[in-house]
Amino acid sequence: MKTSIMFCCLGILWFGCSHSSVGPIPNPVPNTAKYKLADVNSMAESYGKGLRLMIVASHQVNIDGTSDQWQYVYADTAAPHPTYWFHANANGVVLDSISAALIGPGIIYQNWFNSDSALGIAEQSGGSQFRAQNPHYTVVASLGEPIVPNPKAYWHVTYQSTDSPSTILELSIDAISGQAVPVYN
Repeated sequence: MKTSIMFCCLGILWFGCSHSSVGPIPNPVPNTAKYKLADVNSMAESYGKGLRLMIVASHQVNIDGTSDQWQYVYADTAAPHPTYWFHANANGVVLDSISAALIGPGIIYQNWFNSDSALGIAEQSGGSQFRAQNPHYTVVASLGEPIVPNPKAYWHVTYQSTDSPSTILELSIDAISGQAVPVYN
C-alpha cells in the first residue's frame, strides 16, 4: 500500500513538473520613475513626517523611460535638513544613506509626469536623431525643481555617446507642460 501511494505521489510530481498548467510568466511591470514611488514615499514617511521629495534620477535609462534602478532623494523640512537617499528597483526599496543637507534643488510639489513620458518627449526633441547618429550611447534622466530662476519641476535628460564621450545632447523638459528645451553648455 505504501509503495503504491509513493508511486502515485511521484507520478503526480513528475506530471506536474513536465506539464506546466501555469503557462508562461508574464513580463514584469516596467520600472518607470513612478513605479515604486508609493513604496518609496511610504518608506520615507517612516523615517520622518517632514521628508519631501527633491530628486528622482537614474544613470541608465532605456528609451522607453524604464530603468533597472531609480534613486530618490528626500529632504527633511525641519532643521537641520538632512537628506535621505533611497534606491528602488523591481524587487523593492532600500534606504541607501542619510547625509548632510543637499544644497541646490527645491522640494518637488507639482504632480509631475512619469519617466516614460519624459523619454518620449526627449526622443521627439532630438533623442532619436542622436541615437541614429551615435549607435552606442547612454541615457541619464533626473527630475528636480531648481530654486531659481523658475521653481518648476523639470526632467533633465542627457544622451551621451560611449564612443565619443564629448558628444552629448542635453534636454530640459518641463515636467508639467512637456515643453522641451535644449541645454547648451
